[in-house]
Amino acid sequence: MKPAKRRQKEIIFILLTYLILPIFGASIQAETLVSNVEGKIQVVILHYGDGSLGTFWHDMTVFFRDLMEKMDKDVGFVILVGEDEQAEKARETLNHYAHHRLPDGTARVKFLKVKVKTKDFYPWSRDAYLILADKDRNLTFLDVGFAEKPFPITNFNEVFAGAKSIAGVIHRGGGNIRTTEEEIFIGMDTILGITIPPRWGLSEEEENLYLMARELKREDIPLFKQKFEAYCRFIHKVLAAEKKLIIPGKDFFFERLEKGEFPFKKKRVWHTGAQAAYHTDVYLGLGHRDESGKRVLFIADSRLGARVVEAMSPEERREVEKKLPKILEEEGFTACGIPISAEQIAQRFQWEKLKLLDKSLEKAREVAENLDLASREMEELGYKVVRIPYLPNGLTSEGFFGDIYGISFNYSNILVEVYDKVRKVYLPEFGFPQLDEEAAQAYQRAGYQVVRVKGFVTHGLTTIRDGAGLDCLTSEIRFPVRWSEKFKKNQSN
Repeated sequence: MKPAKRRQKEIIFILLTYLILPIFGASIQAETLVSNVEGKIQVVILHYGDGSLGTFWHDMTVFFRDLMEKMDKDVGFVILVGEDEQAEKARETLNHYAHHRLPDGTARVKFLKVKVKTKDFYPWSRDAYLILADKDRNLTFLDVGFAEKPFPITNFNEVFAGAKSIAGVIHRGGGNIRTTEEEIFIGMDTILGITIPPRWGLSEEEENLYLMARELKREDIPLFKQKFEAYCRFIHKVLAAEKKLIIPGKDFFFERLEKGEFPFKKKRVWHTGAQAAYHTDVYLGLGHRDESGKRVLFIADSRLGARVVEAMSPEERREVEKKLPKILEEEGFTACGIPISAEQIAQRFQWEKLKLLDKSLEKAREVAENLDLASREMEELGYKVVRIPYLPNGLTSEGFFGDIYGISFNYSNILVEVYDKVRKVYLPEFGFPQLDEEAAQAYQRAGYQVVRVKGFVTHGLTTIRDGAGLDCLTSEIRFPVRWSEKFKKNQSN
């Protein structure tokens, strides 16, 4: 492009920016990220999406159905489904619940069809978009590109009256961004992983802040930190400008960067050994305010997870590993679409032979210090920390049959309700009785009613250290919504 034409386009772009930004700024100031803690849950949004692991597949409706059975009957569910035979089968399985009615007379389960195949649809609805609301509780879905690619989901208004969608650029989405009525928590890898678009078309290479940081000279760190803070302020302004911004792990990252200690051995930050200090949905859950006014945070503790395993004999560990394939069978685990037995699953994963829990114990000891560091940081910021048992996956190596899948036993990735005198936590149940019970007791000691939810062994399967959990699979709204005319008129789905 000729310099004169390029300069002409730059001037037009700048003028448009100054004209549009004040309008956009005014709109975002009136909206804020909805709380992930305070208030009774009114609506849960779920995705029936790609639950596959290579040629393996599991029935996500196992988890859906258990959650519907155990939540209050006045909680509505919106389930996003694709346009294929698999999605139709899921609707048939859940049809029983669609006949249930909410107090307003509409169907308890409302299906929203998305123009995408199930195999291409992202199941972790917390990551896929962020939900904002204005003072009149009008909903905005800020899509961050994890669901229907390359375009955002734009038809939420078919379910929620007046809902609108905005295509976002925030990396890793809602799973790593949590909010209360006063604070917004953003994990470091959300900011470090933001794609930095080329400015003025002068660069063809895609970069992010993490890749930029790995190339830094020590004298360039102060300027890089300023640029980093600019991105933090942008996300803060767009999502929740009036709330206090907390970025766990930020100081830790820059301290290590200045010492030349940060482990830039991987392409992306969430693949590094520092994951626990950065990705909040791996280790951090939000709770109530205690009598002194301190916010309670639930932070994963792999030392507690290790202690449970250490107290077991080798025979007891093998007994747990032996029973896990049966749970997978019950969760609808299939191979190439064909149901397989617990015996076949056991033969494929070889958890007894590989000693799944022994490997998890090794990994738990390895990551403990990072989690302790996160806990200390939050306490220094004035939060009350409750530690929750956690056992990472230790089977991360290649095996004879390809990837060997282990399990991440993650109990801080949870759904919480705090309202009136109610404190309730919906807790993933993995079928490891000793650890399931230890996690439940930790929440009970913190004053919470524990509701255990099945369907999570498959969701905990992973070839890396950390798997997902209940909070990742759900987006929720904690105030009454306005259903679209379609549901009001038909009183059905």
